[in-house]
Amino acid sequence: MTHTHRAVRGGRVLLTIAGAMMATALAMPASAADITDDRLRNADSEPHNWLTALQNYGGHRYSRLDEINADNVAGLRVAFTFPIATALQGRNSVTLDGSPLVDDGIMYFDDGGGVFYKLDVSAGNRASLVWTADATVGKDVPATSRGIAMWGNALYHGLRDGRVVGVDRDSGEFLWDVQRAGIDHPGGSGINISSETFSGGTSAMGGYVIVTNSNGDGGTRGWIEALDTETGDEVWRTYAIPGPGEPGHETWADEHNAWKTGGAGMWTQGTYDPDLGLLYWGTANPVPMFDPEFRPGDNLYTNSLLAVDVATGDIAWYFQYVPNESWDYDEQGVHFLVDTEVNGETRSTVQHFARNGFYYIFDRATGEFLANGQYVDELNWTAGLDPKTGLPVEYNPDLAIQEYIPETRWFAGEEGQTPACPHLTGGTRWQYPAYNPDTGIAYSASNDGCFLLDVVNTLPLGPDGGINVEEGGGMFGFNPGADFGGFAASTVDYYGSLRAVDGSTGERVAVHTRDFEYLAGVMVTAGGLVFTSTIDGFVVAHDATTLDEVWSFHTGITGRGSPISYSVDGKQYIAVLMGAPPQTFLQPSLANMLPGAMLYVFSL
Repeated sequence: MTHTHRAVRGGRVLLTIAGAMMATALAMPASAADITDDRLRNADSEPHNWLTALQNYGGHRYSRLDEINADNVAGLRVAFTFPIATALQGRNSVTLDGSPLVDDGIMYFDDGGGVFYKLDVSAGNRASLVWTADATVGKDVPATSRGIAMWGNALYHGLRDGRVVGVDRDSGEFLWDVQRAGIDHPGGSGINISSETFSGGTSAMGGYVIVTNSNGDGGTRGWIEALDTETGDEVWRTYAIPGPGEPGHETWADEHNAWKTGGAGMWTQGTYDPDLGLLYWGTANPVPMFDPEFRPGDNLYTNSLLAVDVATGDIAWYFQYVPNESWDYDEQGVHFLVDTEVNGETRSTVQHFARNGFYYIFDRATGEFLANGQYVDELNWTAGLDPKTGLPVEYNPDLAIQEYIPETRWFAGEEGQTPACPHLTGGTRWQYPAYNPDTGIAYSASNDGCFLLDVVNTLPLGPDGGINVEEGGGMFGFNPGADFGGFAASTVDYYGSLRAVDGSTGERVAVHTRDFEYLAGVMVTAGGLVFTSTIDGFVVAHDATTLDEVWSFHTGITGRGSPISYSVDGKQYIAVLMGAPPQTFLQPSLANMLPGAMLYVFSL
């Protein structure tokens, strides 16, 4: 049965046809219960479901299911697969960084290119397609997704072309379709607006759809925006780079309005404390990322944790990890929420595997720095963190351009520099962490290594703002033609590392290393297992105590998707989306891997 549906967007009429441009109803199971704030607050009480990308508001990615455990995981087998056929139609590759969602035996996900899927997975040994809904994203737009959100009886997603859509979960009908990125805004800078995009996961929190501009590296200003769930209209928008007259604007002390192209993209996912009414979002690097002399000052609110009032968008408090940073140590990764004992006192905390190599613990209400630990092997950009402030010990608020450790703090024209550690990819870059509230241990798939590159001064277009991308250091502030063994940046002793950290102290308790970097998030289960996927094509289970690998399955498809777990009729399943370009930049041996896009589901 094929339905034809006409929807109006931006003055144009869109013809949507099932399987291509609209939804085809192949079977129509009974409607699921609405997704409400109460259900999301109590997501832990529904271990058979997986209602948000991060499992709960606090970002724990913890499954309370334990049928699959360390004693029997060797018997894990493929229950079924489902091809995500639309992902590669008209494209050479897709990047599926997110997770599917499951609500009472019904699974939802998107293909990275604007096509949404509803599958009935209640049979256990197969997935039955209920409908697909195509938002008609152009094939010239990169196909990337970190996941969709559910609220009420709808799915929501911010697309790479700057639109946000709402889709009815029962029928697949588009409820609304609005352009939110790439448009002029009263708070905007007016520069590089067309480069704004959505590649981070979309969220539903506090009764709003939450989306974030992801492309700080395109010379835009990062922002977070709340939308009305019924219409897609803006409720509020908060820019991560403050404009004139706003607190923090004075930390851009240049004479060419660098704040207008300042970066601080938000390209992952946030968390939410409904009792405090605060969203917790990390921001990315300043732009140009490698040339701090272009942008003297601390450059707020780049490389920061922002606690944002969900009702107003006001910044309640912030913490900037590295003022005037220049190694691409952006901190837009997940900041998860933990109630635990710190220094002998029970605290409500927000915790973070930082890309700069440290693990941070803060008070959730005030932002007070409580504790930290180093979780990577090599770290030499600073001698350590001030135990009172959490800032690098070398930080000097009287300096417009920070010095840190001169050997690893590179400036244009210098010679004899030392490789800096961690590598520019982290630490933990974006990979979703996980936290087991029963053991108090946090997990992250991360990376280790060091790097060196040739810094070149970026040139402004003029006093009114803008970056000359054709000359000097370009948008990033380095020489991409420098030859460090075939790469623009040299890489030293680079490898992947799965880490376990004590959530009370920040101290590392276990590590597992592998030759290839990790680019996927993790999930921890009550069965004592940590699951992830790998860029060389494996879905892997690790012992949650030792991190020893205890099971794996090779799919042949590059993995960046973060596994989830759900159950139907008491039977537990592990599901993961596999699909990403072969990762050959630092792993040339993977050049023969072919693109693919597939849902894999495993069970005993």
